Amino acid sequence: MRFLAIAFGLILLLPGLCSLGFMVVFLPGGTGAYDAPLILVWLVCFAISFGGFTMIRRALNPRRKDAGGLDGAPPPAK
Repeated sequence: MRFLAIAFGLILLLPGLCSLGFMVVFLPGGTGAYDAPLILVWLVCFAISFGGFTMIRRALNPRRKDAGGLDGAPPPAK
């Protein structure tokens, strides 16, 4: 399961990488009237990539069950 999460996370990183490449090409020359839509598309792509980064991070460092849950409950006493 961890392998699938990492593989899917890497796939989700690709839109952000592609956006960075297009930013390098388009921004120095300026795009004129297409600036706002391009920036919006780039932001969406970076949001998708952030999801991929988060998925990879959680797959590599899963939360332990004894470390407390999402509700903030303290870990059980030992």
